[in-house]
Amino acid sequence: MREIGLVTLLSVAVTAAAPSPRDYRAAITVTPKSTEAFASCFARTQDRRGKAWAFVPRDHGGRFSNLGNKSGAATYFLVINDRGTRREVELNPVSPSGGQREAVSQCT
Repeated sequence: MREIGLVTLLSVAVTAAAPSPRDYRAAITVTPKSTEAFASCFARTQDRRGKAWAFVPRDHGGRFSNLGNKSGAATYFLVINDRGTRREVELNPVSPSGGQREAVSQCT
């Protein structure tokens, strides 16, 4: 019985020490460019690099992604939130080999 209590206590301790999804923060960049101007620049940059992309417009921004890409590249989501005079560009997750971070920097 003592062993079961010890295993339970260790399990609780390990679970409490594990990182939670709240610890992760996406990379957020602010740009004064319009959603259309930023989206056009980002799409051109991805085309030049031969990277897959898709854009889904929304009322106040839009979303880029390569979800469903068959090349094996890491999936990313780039959300553009229109905040009036500025746009917040959120890249999630930031893939070091995908070139999305560089494209965002180039287009902001």
